[in-house]
Amino acid sequence: MQEKKVVFSDLDGTLLNNKYSFESAGESLEILKEQEIPLILVSSKTMAEIEFYRKKLENNHPFISENGGAIFIPKNYFFKENKEKLKRLKGLREKYKVVELGVSYKKLVSVLGKIKKKIFIKGFSDMSGKELSKDSGLSLKQAKLAKKREYDEAFKLENKKDEKIIFKLIKKHGLNYTKGGKYYHILGDNDKGKAVEILKEFYKKKYGKVFAIGLGDSENDLPMFRVVNKSFLIKGPKEWNKIIIKSLGMDNEFVKRGEEVFKESKRVLKKFQFSNGAILASPPKGRYPYIYPRDHAICILSLIDCGEFGRAKKALNFILKTQNKEGSFPQRLNKKGKDVSYKPIQLDNTGLVLYAFAKYIQEFKDKKFLIENRGKISRGVKYIKNQLDKKKNLFFTPNSIHEFPPLEKGLEIWVNAVCYGALEELEKIKIKSIDLKKIKKSIKRYFWNGKYFIKNIRLNESSSAVSEIDASSYALADFGVFDDKNEMIKKTVSEIEKELWHKKIGGICRYREYIGRNNGGWGAWPHFTLMICRHFIKIGNRKKANEYLNWVMNIACDNLLPEHIALKKDFEKWVNEYKRAGLFRKDREIMIKNIRKSKMFCEKGLAYSVLPLTWPHAEFIRTWGLYRKKFL
Repeated sequence: MQEKKVVFSDLDGTLLNNKYSFESAGESLEILKEQEIPLILVSSKTMAEIEFYRKKLENNHPFISENGGAIFIPKNYFFKENKEKLKRLKGLREKYKVVELGVSYKKLVSVLGKIKKKIFIKGFSDMSGKELSKDSGLSLKQAKLAKKREYDEAFKLENKKDEKIIFKLIKKHGLNYTKGGKYYHILGDNDKGKAVEILKEFYKKKYGKVFAIGLGDSENDLPMFRVVNKSFLIKGPKEWNKIIIKSLGMDNEFVKRGEEVFKESKRVLKKFQFSNGAILASPPKGRYPYIYPRDHAICILSLIDCGEFGRAKKALNFILKTQNKEGSFPQRLNKKGKDVSYKPIQLDNTGLVLYAFAKYIQEFKDKKFLIENRGKISRGVKYIKNQLDKKKNLFFTPNSIHEFPPLEKGLEIWVNAVCYGALEELEKIKIKSIDLKKIKKSIKRYFWNGKYFIKNIRLNESSSAVSEIDASSYALADFGVFDDKNEMIKKTVSEIEKELWHKKIGGICRYREYIGRNNGGWGAWPHFTLMICRHFIKIGNRKKANEYLNWVMNIACDNLLPEHIALKKDFEKWVNEYKRAGLFRKDREIMIKNIRKSKMFCEKGLAYSVLPLTWPHAEFIRTWGLYRKKFL
């Protein structure tokens, strides 16, 4: 099991500089969000102060206030309705469940008041907001928030020689003390370490193994350092930024390159998404200036993976509105959602939309959206069920992922994997349909040939089995029909590598070379290469995963990914074949023109078809995110 990384960080002098800014840590803060690594603020600051910074940081994780005086846990973050876990919680606020570890502020101020009679001390309770602002460098607003103390009183000494005497008097009253960057603190039997230890236990219950990283700048951070796996005594957000990047293994060239392509992939998806949620398959002047539900659904999955809640919902809203009466989705749409299909209905389109919907609901717990669209989802499920060949317990489709009629129109592996995955994920949100065990049994019975899973069983025109190896066969693991550690999946991937890895340019080809099938020239496809890469990530083979990701990153042109690449000679061979056959359409003319004027064609002799295409960028987001969670 991969360890869940959790970062525990002090604020003043650590994540914040002397001007109370965290701007210099922007890069690593963004990485933590993208990798879904919790950032827990552990500070001597009050709840009110920390909430101010959490809002600026867009941080929704638990936090620890006033040197471990209390732990504030957002409702439903760990507990949901598990009463056993709630027993240790002593308080309840409007937005949080609270674990209180400190003594009351009233008692602390009272004890400090007795000590003041012997030695001059000035606590926060003795200062007005203006006085504290002037003394601390905080704004007046922040100073007022700092005075809203509950479990810790901060104070300053006029004479540091009195330090030992004061500490002795505090101990005499049965209380404790600690020293921050600028102020001393009187507190109960609490410290940052005890609070961090409790939160760590909650994370362990949620994730299993936890790797805790602690960052601080002063003495009051030492108890925290003793209970984390790795600790850093630092000064300021610039150093914080460097330490986080290094701790997450993000400082080597491979990872830096991956981050560059990841960020560009997110930018591409955002650029090609319209305000109505529609996501174009390629640039408006490119070969595919349309919305293809298949590509669109995979883009939604990538938006879900990188936490883009709003964009994923918009994209789902757009596609659900285009549903046909019988429950299917068109093969192709324009940006306004009008059906502009030029091929028959594709069953995997419907399966992918339903799969993306189920994943969205599971990830974001959007019950309202589920209720609003339950009717449409039920119609989609009914449509899929109606395509079931009851003799074989497999789903029939006119065409599918490769859109190559001579080898389509039948019981196809990709479609069956996608539909199985969709129905299984829908069951998790209480939408049930058919007995999936029967489907799984039939997939094994009819598609497994003893060496690998075959592509298709054709039923019409002529009954036949398309027994060639096909990259899309990996969908059986990608959509959860079989686990990646299943021997049939391993053998299938091995055969895909053996037969479809391009010997000259690298990368996975979709299928073997066929006359009339190699649109743009036979070559390698980044999105299929990334699919197979996910297999190696899931089984923990980092060396292989790096090999695949390196290939994708190396062929990226200005961090942009094409539909596929081919050798110049194979591209020109395809062009001549289509010229002789009179098969040129306007979209192909655009593609050929763009390829021939590209720098990759002129400088490297490689034909880059459709640059960029949103699909491979979506697959890179999904694959890189998985790689991060597994290995970084």
